[in-house]
Parts: sequence; C-alpha cells; structure tokens
Amino acid sequence: MSEIQLEQCYKLLGLEPGASVQEIDAAYSKTMFEKLRQGAKHEKQPLKLAYETLRNYTLMQACETAQDDPTSALPRSIAEHLNQQFGAQQVHVQIKLHQDELQVLLKAKQPPSVEFAKVVYRSLSTLELPNIKLVNIYGMRGNQSIAWKQQFQLFETYSPTDSDPYSFENRNINTLAFPVALIFAWITNVTPLKILFRSTHIWIHEVGHATVAWLAGRKATPLPFGWTNIEEARSLFVYGGILVLLGLLFWAGKREGKPWLMGLAIGFAALQFYMTWLMPTDAYEMWLSFGGIGGEFYLSTLLMAGFYVPLPDRWRWDFWRYFVVLGAANTLWSSFLQWHQIKIGNDTIPWGTLFGGGGDAGGDMNQLSLVYGWSDQQIINTYSQLGNTCLIILIGIYGIMLIKGDPAFLIKLRQRFR
Repeated sequence: MSEIQLEQCYKLLGLEPGASVQEIDAAYSKTMFEKLRQGAKHEKQPLKLAYETLRNYTLMQACETAQDDPTSALPRSIAEHLNQQFGAQQVHVQIKLHQDELQVLLKAKQPPSVEFAKVVYRSLSTLELPNIKLVNIYGMRGNQSIAWKQQFQLFETYSPTDSDPYSFENRNINTLAFPVALIFAWITNVTPLKILFRSTHIWIHEVGHATVAWLAGRKATPLPFGWTNIEEARSLFVYGGILVLLGLLFWAGKREGKPWLMGLAIGFAALQFYMTWLMPTDAYEMWLSFGGIGGEFYLSTLLMAGFYVPLPDRWRWDFWRYFVVLGAANTLWSSFLQWHQIKIGNDTIPWGTLFGGGGDAGGDMNQLSLVYGWSDQQIINTYSQLGNTCLIILIGIYGIMLIKGDPAFLIKLRQRFR
C-alpha cells in the first residue's frame, strides 16, 4: 500500500493521517450517510473500499507496533495490573497506547472466558488513566493475525455533537429530552397552562380517527376543532398513495441498512391491505370510533419516539422536533392521567361529543358501548392498558438511547449493583 493511496483514502473520508479505528468507523458512517442522502450512489463503492483499506491498514499497524516491548511506564504498569488480575487464567497481555485508544493484546484464538471483556473493564476502571476513551482487545494467532476483537468505551467522553442542539447524536439532549418533556407535561396538566395545548390535544385525537380511515383506504381530513371529514367509499388514490409512501420507507430502510424500517413498512402494508380489502365494515367503524382516544396514546408515542429519528434536512425536523415532543408529551400525559383517574373511580368515561355534550349518542364511547357492545369496564381496561403499553415503549426507547450514547452503560450498571 503506497503512501499516495493511503493519502487518497484519508482524503476521501475526510480524515487526517494516523486516525484511529474508531475515527475511521465514525467518518465512514457519516460520509456514507451524507452521500446516500445526496443521491450520490456512484460514490458508495469507492468509500467502502477506502474504509476497508484504512481500517485493515490501521489494525495491522497496531499489531506490528505492539510486538515491540513497551518502554512507557504507563503501558507497562497497566499490563502488570491486568496480568495480576488474570494470573489464575495464565493470561499474559501486552498494552499499547495509540492517541486516545488503549490496545490490549494477547495470544489466544478465542476469548479466555465469556466475561473476559467485563473483567478487563472492571480492572481498568480502578486505574486513573488519562484521556483514554476507547479500549480494544485483540486476540492474536501464532502468525500475528487478528483472531478476534472486543471493544468498549472506558469512560464517557466529550463529543462535539454534545454541544450542538440540532444534532441527533447529542447525548445530553437525548438523555434529557423525555424526562424534561414529561415533567413539562405534568406541570402544564396541573396548571392553567393546560389550555394552551387544548387544540393540540384535539387535533391529535382527530388524526387518530383519520389514521384508521387512511389505513382502510378512505379519504379523511382531520380538523383541529373536534371534527374529521371521512368519506364512506374506498379510494384507490388513498390506498395507492399510502402504499407508495410505505414503499419509500422500505427503500430508505434498505438504502440505509436498517432492517427494522423495512419490516415496519412491510407490516403496515399488510395491515393496510387487510383493513382496506378484507376488514368487515362493522369492524372498520368500531376501530374508527376507538381511534380518536386511541390516537391520543399511539400517535403521541410515535411523535415522541420520532424525536430521535433524523428526517431530511429540508424538513428542519432537528428544530421542530422540540415543539412536537412537548405537544405530544402533553397529550399523552393528559390522556394517561385521565384514564388512570377513571380506572380508580375518580373520574367518568368521556361520553358524548365536543359539540353535542355528554348526552350525544354519536360520541366515540357511546358508539363503542351502544353499537358494538363494549362494557364500561372493557372500555376502561382497554384504554388503560394502551396507555401503560405506550409508556413502556417510551421507557424502552429511552433506555436504548442511553445505551447507544454510552455502550459501556450496561457494564457500569452491573458493576454498581454488585
């Protein structure tokens, strides 16, 4: 590999010579995403080739330099410390420091134990290591090639994205977003500020009705004053339009290597087909009545989860997501509290309509009870369980974001409770 070729690879990924494996991985992901977003598919293969070339070169350099006896006092003391920890396992390691990366090398075709990386982490955590961000463990074969590799972050480190409020990789924002939104929602729901979000709550309710109609192939126009215009006849335009959108979602998932997006698109396409062509009319109308308050839960949850999902730059979602997550959290918390109060007997089911009052038989809850035979307890249990499920989903998403921001989070958590 000539120096000119290496220089071209570094330039293609926007890196300086001597970049670490972690920096190469990050630069490749960022550059590839930008090129795909710009539609520059022809640059995909050169980027991949440059990435693989630099990564292999850097790893081989690490292996070659690690064969020299470390002369620095710090690597030698770290190696002695780890070798004492692994004395019973007869494991001997070498240590190499490369910028902010600590490399642990040992001759082993496979990890000595299932929890080997955890033991290394626990041992290194007791040391005061200056500016060490990443730990790479390399298992070496007899011919000095790499047999296996394990990696983890040793400590939480600063990233430039942590000071950018519009970055979806900002760990501070990702950590605080949900707690702050829910605290804000609680405050607004117990104060007169609740009136400021009344129209948002109503509009999400109406979109809940509309989503059922759209998935069932009907035209629907949700209005923010408590009404949704819905046509009874199926519309090929609506069915085809949503199918095209789901196709674009599938394509985006495939392009970006996200199988979960592809699965989501396929799942919704199957649901749309069933609801449009196979679902009985009575069942459709029942779900239409259910979808209003149901939407207050599932649409609010979807909008809150969307806080962590980048969208095309032209939408400026990086800015508007802050307002959306506050409005969605307010609606979700308001509905959750209402149905919790109903379940424990401190409130009643919201019968009637916004315009006709509690005695209007055309209300959603009235329809579920009088037309479709739902008991009061069935209504209460269904919406209460839906609220609990949405809350659990959000907690799960929040946990995933915490772990994504700090891959060593689980190890730290286990260590704290041992």
